[in-house]
Amino acid sequence: MARSVRFLTLVAVGISVIAPRGQAPPLPFPLLTSTVEIQRLAAAWNSDLPYVPGEVLVKFKSGAFGRAESRALSVLRGSVDNSATRWAGDALIVATPDEPDAALAADRLAAQPEVEWAQPNYLRSIHATPNDPSFPRQWNFELIDLPRAWDINPGGSADVVIAVIDTGVTTVSTTYELPLWTGSAIEGVPVPFAASPDVSAGRMLPGRDFVFWSGPPVDMVGHGTHVAGTALEETNNGLGLAGIAYRSRLMPLKACYGYWEIQIAQSAAGVPGYVDPRETGTCPDSAVSEAIRYAADNGAQVINLSLGGPAESPITREALQYAVNHGVFVAISNGNDAQRGNPVQYPAAYAPAFNGVVSVGAVGANGTRAPYSSTGTHLELSAPGGDVTLGAAAAIFQVGLISSDFNAVTVIRPRFERYAEVAMQGTSMATPHVAGLGALLYSQGVHSPAGIESALRKTARDVGAPGRDDEYGDGLIDARAALRGLGLAR
Repeated sequence: MARSVRFLTLVAVGISVIAPRGQAPPLPFPLLTSTVEIQRLAAAWNSDLPYVPGEVLVKFKSGAFGRAESRALSVLRGSVDNSATRWAGDALIVATPDEPDAALAADRLAAQPEVEWAQPNYLRSIHATPNDPSFPRQWNFELIDLPRAWDINPGGSADVVIAVIDTGVTTVSTTYELPLWTGSAIEGVPVPFAASPDVSAGRMLPGRDFVFWSGPPVDMVGHGTHVAGTALEETNNGLGLAGIAYRSRLMPLKACYGYWEIQIAQSAAGVPGYVDPRETGTCPDSAVSEAIRYAADNGAQVINLSLGGPAESPITREALQYAVNHGVFVAISNGNDAQRGNPVQYPAAYAPAFNGVVSVGAVGANGTRAPYSSTGTHLELSAPGGDVTLGAAAAIFQVGLISSDFNAVTVIRPRFERYAEVAMQGTSMATPHVAGLGALLYSQGVHSPAGIESALRKTARDVGAPGRDDEYGDGLIDARAALRGLGLAR
């Protein structure tokens, strides 16, 4: 009902471009997905599927080419859509329109002698929970002794690049006319975007979008902007809040999408109607792995991954290996499911296999594990992630998009150009503390991923049971101790 009332109100204002049902105005940039792929993504979104239906990722064994690959793929039911088949690193993304059960298709392929591994294109969740804005207090920086660490290393160096692989960070200030279903027609709706006012243009690299379109990355969820803010938002500029490595540069890589990307893509395909108005983001394994490799190939020294899910992902594991081999330190959120069965989360569970990849849990303002923060033998470090059971001010605050401007339940014509101090909690919020501190260590001369991990774990404060434990890993990161141990103290 709210949608109908809002539609009538906005029509009175006047919209210049209205397309008939099934006919969409053009997008400013080509989508990265075909109409068929959009339908698959919408099906996964609306049904809350753990993977993209009708799609499987496969890696062939060394020496298996041409006929060998074709023979392996022949075990799939029906035909393979070659027009939608492409490579993602060493893996082939195979469209299987006649076999929507990707898990079954992957099992069939994995059993073939030519195949090294096969998996569904799993969809990872972002590890954050929105909370209402409140009076901003960056207790999180005091908790890890960051202000005194800045006395040693004030914000790192512009030579260090942090890649945030997430829902994107908007890099342009403009208005795009985008196709959207508004209740009775697909309209060309002017949608304004603006870059964050608290990350200077000189510190923002162009980045890349791996899931939505060929244009510049834009954040239509708000998660990526918040995460990036903790890692490297401007500091000492009299505006907004602070970021840890505030001299480092940001590489925004969009590998996750939300409601508005799906709604726009579906409308662009001429399909009327609304998709499920969930407010979480989702991240295909194929896009995440491509983004990791892109970051490693294009100058990133640190990667932040605030996402995960319960299924294993060989394609992501190999991308992590690729990143470490190229000298990139990676921080991964450990998940928010401690109160929902505490399943093992991937890719965080791969962290112990790599020196230079760490999994990160969350603590609240009292320094104890946040109730939601997942635990396990693979957990390596803890950092502030917020715990609003201690009060609204115990969330993590950063400059971010105003969520009421694009609330999928109440808004038909969104806007993404207004920013405010936004509160969130989750291991998503904890992870950029580690990524930011990793960037400070890199600027001090610790250039190996293994060296950064070792410094962080050896100097962490033991806050749980004596020694390493499954609730905190090696403990709560200590910024000053880490920098004093490997840098010059003033």
